[in-house]
Amino acid sequence: MNDDADNVEFDDALAVALARSVERTDLAPRPEVEARLLARAGILPVPQGFSFQYDDEAGWAPHPVPGIRMKVLTLNRVAGYATVLFDVAPGTRFPPHHHQGAEECYVISGSLHTWDRKLGPGDFVHADADTHHTELWTEEGCRVLQVMPPEDYFPDPPA
Repeated sequence: MNDDADNVEFDDALAVALARSVERTDLAPRPEVEARLLARAGILPVPQGFSFQYDDEAGWAPHPVPGIRMKVLTLNRVAGYATVLFDVAPGTRFPPHHHQGAEECYVISGSLHTWDRKLGPGDFVHADADTHHTELWTEEGCRVLQVMPPEDYFPDPPA
């Protein structure tokens, strides 16, 4: 038996063991065994309390304003914030709106116009709670990262 055959058998066994551990908690390996299996497979375990999202096309959703798509990175109702990535097409205009809670916006790429100012990559704007925002718009398109209260964009789910 060569190393390639051993790897295939191990990968199949690992896949079956991991699949079963998800379905039935009584079959889950002890943490030290799981860590060794994942290390041998070249998969780094996710530390407790952490989650990761990778830069791919998965997870993007349309925004109610045409020309905007969004990716929710974090929605933390307990702490009272959502972190959202917005991808805004050239020529898009976002209507005036009221901020129930504080909102923070960091421009990653492109440019965004607000309050007669042009914000570019690396620029940041903060809006206090209970403030009114004039129209926002972009000529060239932009990508922005926003942190805001979830109730401003994501109403409470039905009980």
